[in-house]
Amino acid sequence: MKYLVIGLGNLGRAIAESLTQIGNEVIGVDVNPHKIEAVKHTISGAICLDTTDKEALNTLPLNEMDAIFVTFGKDFGTSIQTVAFLKNLDVNKIIVRGISPIHEAVIRSIGVTEIITPEDDFAGMYASQSLLGELFKQWYKVTETHHLYKIKAPATFVGQTLKTINLEENFGIRLAGIERAKVERNLIGIKQKQYSVISSITGDITIEEDDLLILFGEMEVLHKLAEI
Repeated sequence: MKYLVIGLGNLGRAIAESLTQIGNEVIGVDVNPHKIEAVKHTISGAICLDTTDKEALNTLPLNEMDAIFVTFGKDFGTSIQTVAFLKNLDVNKIIVRGISPIHEAVIRSIGVTEIITPEDDFAGMYASQSLLGELFKQWYKVTETHHLYKIKAPATFVGQTLKTINLEENFGIRLAGIERAKVERNLIGIKQKQYSVISSITGDITIEEDDLLILFGEMEVLHKLAEI
């Protein structure tokens, strides 16, 4: 797939390089030549260009892109103007970094529906990790109130069936999946722990020590899980 990443600060560079590493074609754009120089060997292409200049912006292969990321983290005006020009040029898909609630309101008003908020996401992940400690594995925000959590099965769950634990009744949280460990030997004979998803979740499944539980619910539920 093809992506355009506008703004090559820390977030933009990380997105561009990560997309490139998994086989995508990525063009990075920034007005700062030093940032262009820093990524020109790690992504498909890097262009020094002022995206608040509509004519210059229109020289880019915008309609060939599967998505365009606008990742400015501080410059409110540059972000708004760039997004407005992109919408006017009728590009396929725009994903924008939210800078503030006002900024998000403005870009939503001009038709942007996909907004990323890395600072908020980090805060949510850190809060989850602080609450759960060693149980915490992964966090993903689904909505403002509900999230997905991957946690190590609490010791008190081990040896009990899902029917006995009854997560929804006792904790107000839904079990979306279980990853179960299996020790296998790799190509050079070393034993390694590999996880696979249990495809069918039934009440008679007994939780094992190294199980990872994928849970869906509100963050407040973590207080209950952290205390058991």
